[in-house]
Amino acid sequence: MSAVERRKLIAARIAHSPGWRIIHWLGSMRLALVLLATIAIACAAATFAESSFSTDVARAYIYKAPWFIVWLCVLCVNLFAVTLTRWPWQKKHAGFIVTHYGIITLLVGAMVGMIFGFEGNVTLQKNAPPVTRVTVNRSIVQIESPADGALYVMPFDAATARLSEVRPKIFQIPGSGLRIVADAFSESLVRENSLAPADPGEPGVALRFTSALMGQNMDIVMLLDGGIPQEEEFFGLAKIVFRPSLPEPVAGGTGGETQLVFAKIAPVVHSDASASGVRVLLSEDGAMVTIIAPDGTGASHPREGIMKKQVASGTALVTVEEFWPDFEMRDGKPVTKSVFPINPAALVRVATPGSRGKPSLVLAPSGDGVRYQLRRGETTVGAGEAKPGESFPLGWADWRAEVTAFYPKAVASTRTVPGPPDAPRGVLGFRARLESSDNKSGPRRWIEFGSITPLTDGVRDVRIGYGIELRSLPFSIRLMDFRVPRYEGTDTPSNFIATVEFVDHTTGEKSVRTARMNHPASFPGTLWANVSGINYKFSQVGWNPQDPGETTLQVLYDPGWLFKWLGSLAICVGIVTMFYFTPKRAPRESGGLPTPGTDA
Repeated sequence: MSAVERRKLIAARIAHSPGWRIIHWLGSMRLALVLLATIAIACAAATFAESSFSTDVARAYIYKAPWFIVWLCVLCVNLFAVTLTRWPWQKKHAGFIVTHYGIITLLVGAMVGMIFGFEGNVTLQKNAPPVTRVTVNRSIVQIESPADGALYVMPFDAATARLSEVRPKIFQIPGSGLRIVADAFSESLVRENSLAPADPGEPGVALRFTSALMGQNMDIVMLLDGGIPQEEEFFGLAKIVFRPSLPEPVAGGTGGETQLVFAKIAPVVHSDASASGVRVLLSEDGAMVTIIAPDGTGASHPREGIMKKQVASGTALVTVEEFWPDFEMRDGKPVTKSVFPINPAALVRVATPGSRGKPSLVLAPSGDGVRYQLRRGETTVGAGEAKPGESFPLGWADWRAEVTAFYPKAVASTRTVPGPPDAPRGVLGFRARLESSDNKSGPRRWIEFGSITPLTDGVRDVRIGYGIELRSLPFSIRLMDFRVPRYEGTDTPSNFIATVEFVDHTTGEKSVRTARMNHPASFPGTLWANVSGINYKFSQVGWNPQDPGETTLQVLYDPGWLFKWLGSLAICVGIVTMFYFTPKRAPRESGGLPTPGTDA
């Protein structure tokens, strides 16, 4: 068919067929430009949102937003329609058609992976029971209906929902006539413990611990429960005990010492009595510990080789109890920000004769205040009394304890509230209340991430949980072995090797696979599963330096992988065909009219 005949045919069907008019409109270049320009602007906005806010914001408002998915579907329709406008197809159209159908296949694969696939993590421990669920990168709320006791799960990301009292998020509870109204968000929720006088009640004390050197403070509320002593850990460095009465004081010898040793700054040292004279140094990467005795003699040791082991230094015994590769104080507790040795720190105890034990603060009710003992192991190193508003030194670096409240008969309560505006990012959560069908509303409460909180409207109670979605797998996974080889002569990991066992729930078939750096383990791992993308891939993403038998694997499931692969291949084939295998047009004659047999 000549070009002139094709143009006449196309013009005739557009003029006489409404269906073909719609197809030509859907496949028009004008519509394509509008679609592509909108997608380009959306991707630019998503890049800005990702750099200025977070990846979750870009996903919520652009990449995974319903309007963006609809826009991609319309683009697929445009690409399909533009191939129909070339009907009847000729040999020279092959590259054009294959390229467009390749783009459609690629987009379909992306949407299939977005809707049905997921990416998550699973933490495995050696010799632990098999795991059948993984955490995926999606926040959800779980609501227990009082009508039927069923648990309803709904996707919800409070961080991107822009909650406010004007624009709240409503969760309808099926079959109950109730709804949960979420109207505020906080990324730094803290728990406040408080005491209140009550009759009947138990003796209770509220303490505040402060350190100007560390720039930290911590509040603790303790209540005797039927006369049973209560204990609290103090950052893992000491112990706080509230008892009905104090034990008899025990005299002891010289005191011990606690050192918080840093690789790059001076250590924080606390001594019960006189300083031990022992110096502990940490290498820049935290791999080596150097212990220097008071007489100047010393030796260096691999840190991992002496962790939690006593090393003699003169008459003292030195123990490296804790290590943080990237030290940071968060919520009043020492944590590591990452597994990389950016700011290494170690907690070191130096035990001298007569000081073999953990420091502790022991308190007991006394009139309108408390009596206390400062102890090192079984040895009493200090004692005194304190009333509300009074403080005393603990001898733990520059920490002081203040009695903020005391009641001979009291009850304790805990509530979750947003932290101060300048507080570091902590626990996420949102504020919500329960409303009935007649608009009766209960008190507002903050729902912490990773917790379950009861709400009430005064008559009925509903439990709501907020956290990461747990997705069940059609198989179980168990860590059989985990090894961390080192570069020769160093403490730096050269690889992470996890040997895992998979058990199919349907067939009971077992298979053992190995996940290494850049070499994931797959299940089912068959040729068809790998080619089609209906395969679960487990890759190494993290490990716990404190527990050599623990590792974290990334889980990737993408059922749209085959469509993406075929679409990309079709695009390449189509482009090559258009440039190298399409019949060349005959040269035009003078006057600019097309030569018979060619298509303009």
